[in-house]
Amino acid sequence: MVATDLNMRLRALVADDDPEMLEMVARALDLFGADVVRASSGGELLENIANAGPFDVVVTDISMPWMSGLQVMHSAQAAGRPSTVVIMTGLRDSRIPEQVASLGSRAVLVHKPFSIDELFAALRTCLGGAIPHPGTPAANAS
Repeated sequence: MVATDLNMRLRALVADDDPEMLEMVARALDLFGADVVRASSGGELLENIANAGPFDVVVTDISMPWMSGLQVMHSAQAAGRPSTVVIMTGLRDSRIPEQVASLGSRAVLVHKPFSIDELFAALRTCLGGAIPHPGTPAANAS
């Protein structure tokens, strides 16, 4: 079930082929009070979007095996499953901001390395401020 107010837990899908980054982002989202599903490749990301969704937010790396996070998100959008998304990358390609922007107003780009506060700010931006700051009662509800 997708969260519709601050009393419900967010559903989040996190994808990164770096196990340490995947775990760090998943733990940060848990601090937000999210139920987190993890994916370690573009294939797993696509499978989870298709079979375990919908999600309130997807946080994905760009560079992953089989299919990039951007390719998956564009495919999901074309298939009628648009998502609120935070795209993470360590790449410094001038085309990436335009590619992320083409996903719509609910897509935000963060460059690695980033702080947890930067991740939280990106989540608040793409979710329209509909996410509490960690430490507030709604963020800590189980």
